[in-house]
Amino acid sequence: MTKAAILSLILILTACQLQEESKNPPMFTGVELDQGEKAIITGKISNLDVYPHVKWLEISLLDFYGNETKHSSSLAKDGMFRFEIYPITTREISFVPVEDRIMIAPGDSLYIEKDFRNITNTVFRGTNAGLNRHINAFMNQYLGRYNQPYELSFTDFRTDAKKQYDETLYKLATFEQEHNTSQTFHKWAKKQVALDYYYSLFLFPYQHTIRSKEELTDYDREIYYDFVTEFEKEVDNTMLMGSYFKTVNMFSRYIVEDYHPEFFGKKDDVTVWNKILEKLKSSSKNNYLSQFAFADFLNAMYLQAHKTEWIDSNRVMINEMITDRFLRTTLNNQYNQVKAFNANPRIYSDAVLGNNAVELSGSGSQVTDSSNIVKHILDSNPGKVVYVDIGATWCGPCMKQMPYSKLLHEELADKPVTFVYLWLDGEQEQAKRKIASLHLPGVHVALTDKEWQDIMKRFYTRSSIPYYLLFDQKGVMVDFGLHLSPGSSSTKESIQKLLTD
Repeated sequence: MTKAAILSLILILTACQLQEESKNPPMFTGVELDQGEKAIITGKISNLDVYPHVKWLEISLLDFYGNETKHSSSLAKDGMFRFEIYPITTREISFVPVEDRIMIAPGDSLYIEKDFRNITNTVFRGTNAGLNRHINAFMNQYLGRYNQPYELSFTDFRTDAKKQYDETLYKLATFEQEHNTSQTFHKWAKKQVALDYYYSLFLFPYQHTIRSKEELTDYDREIYYDFVTEFEKEVDNTMLMGSYFKTVNMFSRYIVEDYHPEFFGKKDDVTVWNKILEKLKSSSKNNYLSQFAFADFLNAMYLQAHKTEWIDSNRVMINEMITDRFLRTTLNNQYNQVKAFNANPRIYSDAVLGNNAVELSGSGSQVTDSSNIVKHILDSNPGKVVYVDIGATWCGPCMKQMPYSKLLHEELADKPVTFVYLWLDGEQEQAKRKIASLHLPGVHVALTDKEWQDIMKRFYTRSSIPYYLLFDQKGVMVDFGLHLSPGSSSTKESIQKLLTD
């Protein structure tokens, strides 16, 4: 081969490599990836006087389990509204208080009319109008809720759930015949029914164990989870179902427990995390499901904990592993948000505490001090690190952390740290007695319903407890989330770091 031919070959290979890279721009460089075409949703709400408190509408796009991007639009006096969103792929969205599920795709233009006097009927026009009409009609009949008698044996529950699944498929077939639905609707509905079924199967062992203290033996586990192979066939990237997120999260948990049963007791062990992530990379013959499970775990274990170091060190591997556009774009967006927060937490902290009287998370409501219990506590503890634990006495995971919380308090007793416990059920007599029996030093607050609603919106807790907030000595929220549990060694390290900064 001549030098000229070799040079030509090198140029061709280089060009091919550059072309391949251009298909998937690298993640985690601080640059926003292409979001694709925008979708436009417009419409009108009539008879606003029925629900006069509704001033704003909100669209939620699930990112990963426990994460969502929200868009809000004010309602004009005549009930008109408009949204411009970037769905990235064909996907379900939630539109509160209009529809629980709407299918939208990049480039779509959808018009929606809703009458508050007839909330079960929604009018759709424009792109995918027919599909959304049928989804709306079907969801009004099928609520997707499985009757789950958790006291049943594992075998009996499998039988009962399969019976409900078959009955729902029969109802779906009848619905499709009556409404002359499209193939796209058939695919959506069949997936929806299947995902609800598989989610109930994934969830049952945990709920059953809580109630009966009975766990699956290794032998029973292998038999019970034989449905996983069939579940794997339901997940693909042709349409992003809202139920994917919670069901894939349960699938990931199953893979983790199957591979490393002690993981959830060793979350601080980074070497264990690395092994789990390596396992998730090939967790299924369905490559898309493996990518989804890997990305979901990456988000849950690192990005939700506001940690990016491992991602920075492994960005080449992650870029090679995750090829799906939605997963790449969403992970990259989450990463950029975490980087921005870690670089300057004061901006976000001031926003949620109302220091700048900004809009709350796109909810359309302004921050006020009327129920801002956290800000009042911070103002009462100047110059101190403040650790906030939000929970309830009926919450098992919350109460399991209480001995660790007491130990953490004892270890930091001589330090300028204030421990705050915000109890959802603290006004109930039974809860008061239970809280008193804990002998926990610190500030205990029984939240009113208004205060709890304010906390959910202000700190974006998504109704999930336990939930933790950490403030430095200047009153700036420097971290937040489930990862800040008192039982985690990193929590003590984070507090000690604030005391020495």
